[in-house]
Amino acid sequence: MSLLFFKRVLANPIRVGYIVPSSGFLTRKTAKRIDFSKPRVVVELGPGEGCHTRQIVRRMNADSRLILIELDEHFADHLKKQFAHDKRVTVVQADALHLVETLEKLGVSNPDYIYSGIPFTIMDRNLRERLLANIANSMGPETVFITYQVSLMISEHELFDLSRSEQCLFNVPPIKVLELKKALPA
Repeated sequence: MSLLFFKRVLANPIRVGYIVPSSGFLTRKTAKRIDFSKPRVVVELGPGEGCHTRQIVRRMNADSRLILIELDEHFADHLKKQFAHDKRVTVVQADALHLVETLEKLGVSNPDYIYSGIPFTIMDRNLRERLLANIANSMGPETVFITYQVSLMISEHELFDLSRSEQCLFNVPPIKVLELKKALPA
């Protein structure tokens, strides 16, 4: 665990959401879900210190783009330094509640993937619903939302359809990796 992660957990444990960074098993398992056989636009929400980000960057091809949306200014500054020399990576210090507007400013609509471990189950319900609505509103029909969660609650949300679920036991805590698509209108 890095000193930065530890400091940010102490400063705001609810916002960080986890007491230890994701395991290498989890970061590899989730990053493998992204198909880089052609150029992709990937949006990562709440990358923290970048343990998942580094796995994604290792797999990206030269023409892909990774947009990191990080609320915490300390994590955002750390990510900007960490990926300063990689032109494929854009770091934005912003709230995911403004995801649609943030992506519009960057000229992105309907990214190929949205990737996040934001701990939805421990959030205030109103905040969670607003955030999930913003994620769904930024998705196109082919966008895949990859999230890792302790519970399957998000997989049953009316805004999303579950495509695939897998357990990662080698993480603290053991966690579920979910692939979701935007639900079709009834």
